[in-house]
Amino acid sequence: MLSALWSYLPDLSFPAAVFVGAVVFAAGVLRGFTGFGFALVAVPAITLLVEPAAVVPAILIVAVVAGAELVPQAWPAVHWPSMRLLLGGAALGTPVGMIALKLLPANTMRVIIGVVVLAMVGLLWRGFKLKAAPPRRTQLGIGMLSGLLNGGTGMGGPPVIIYYLASPEGVAVGRASLLVYFFFLSIWATAVNGVGGLLSVRVLVLAALMVPFMLVGNRIGARWFDKSSAAVYERVALICLAAIACLSLIRALST
Repeated sequence: MLSALWSYLPDLSFPAAVFVGAVVFAAGVLRGFTGFGFALVAVPAITLLVEPAAVVPAILIVAVVAGAELVPQAWPAVHWPSMRLLLGGAALGTPVGMIALKLLPANTMRVIIGVVVLAMVGLLWRGFKLKAAPPRRTQLGIGMLSGLLNGGTGMGGPPVIIYYLASPEGVAVGRASLLVYFFFLSIWATAVNGVGGLLSVRVLVLAALMVPFMLVGNRIGARWFDKSSAAVYERVALICLAAIACLSLIRALST
């Protein structure tokens, strides 16, 4: 049966498949620990070997499976008042981002993201925290900004990640909220891909081959989180955010 599945990926050699599995495993560990970063790590690396048209939809499917594993545990800790506003804002902002992409070059938007995220990482590293939840309109605006960036550059995560890292609700609530936020976004994006005819047999096979590596990494990351302190979580999350920002700047300035 495995050989039959492999026939849909004739361009993926065994060493390349091992590399893909290792990347998915590492990205799963990161996601299981922080609640974010799976696609941001996996997509750039795997697209070195497989075309993006297959990788991106496959990664989204894997992200849905990853979420389905951890979301039940995270669900009770989610901060639902902010979650509803952020998701609603993201839904409103995504089409605006798609329009903005036609007016403003994606690389310009990536530079803006990189600079702003690095500045916010610096503040958070120095101990900045919100003393109280911001007004509802501000939370909705953060969600809209996330959606705008998602539609314009495919990098809608940082505003919401920064919000929950600075949230007065605490690390456990922030991580749980991020897990559920990205779970819903992955479901929405997968549904859009399905309607758009992007879920080919090749995509489904690629996703199926990646899922076992992700599940193992996801569980290891989740156990690591359970054994870690809030300070360790925040350090790891901020380092990941800084890396994302730097990669955004490098990508924008090198093209």
